[in-house]
Amino acid sequence: MGDSVGQKTAPPVAPDRVADDGASFSGAVRTMFDALAPRYDSFNHWASLGLDYGWRRATVRSLKLTGSDVVLDVATGTGDLAFAAAKAARRTIGCDFATEMIRRARAKARPGDSAWFHVARAERLPYGDERFQGVTSAFAMRNVKPMLEEVLAEAFRVLEPGGRVAILEFSRPRLAPIRWGHGFYTRVLMPRVGRIVTGTSEPFEYLYRSIQEWYSPDEFADLLGAAGFTDVRYRMMGLGTVALHTGTKPTAHGGRLG
Repeated sequence: MGDSVGQKTAPPVAPDRVADDGASFSGAVRTMFDALAPRYDSFNHWASLGLDYGWRRATVRSLKLTGSDVVLDVATGTGDLAFAAAKAARRTIGCDFATEMIRRARAKARPGDSAWFHVARAERLPYGDERFQGVTSAFAMRNVKPMLEEVLAEAFRVLEPGGRVAILEFSRPRLAPIRWGHGFYTRVLMPRVGRIVTGTSEPFEYLYRSIQEWYSPDEFADLLGAAGFTDVRYRMMGLGTVALHTGTKPTAHGGRLG
């Protein structure tokens, strides 16, 4: 699916339906998000019932930014989190390997926005060591699960000692009634609405499966710790459907520089 609504193209194949290796999975993710780009923002805001705005604000607040900080938003999509971070930082760079997503992000930029966007892979970031005071990512870690260790290592590498990482990701609610309702919403309702909005249900069926197969908040916190981050914590939001994970790159003295 492209910008031309009437153009007939094969629907994207969900990443977990391709051969189980990093390259094929990665290529399917890129193809899927390039195809979704024209309707990505509108569907996100509808599907989250508008709560995504507050989740992004909470993510930016958790970084404890100053006006001199530079932030990297990994797998930025169409840039909503990068734009939110730019309001609190000197500059934000958003990167994503889906070219159409980056094109949309650049098109959304307004005069005075201190956000720049690059096409780049999360597991091979084209930035120098210790360049950023904050690193963010929203709802993308599930989509890089086969190379998650490399992605977290890269986030750690480009972060300045004392800098903070903040990662939003979906989670399975712990309370049974909410877990059942959320499962029905993501497994049944969301694919149907997704087909109406975007012309295909496959990406939204994949969304449900990827949430079910994703790590628990405690497990992902352990992975952040294994990557070298300290003071790793998480906060549940959206009735337990979303987790905000934070951590700090340690300094020689255990604090933030500056």
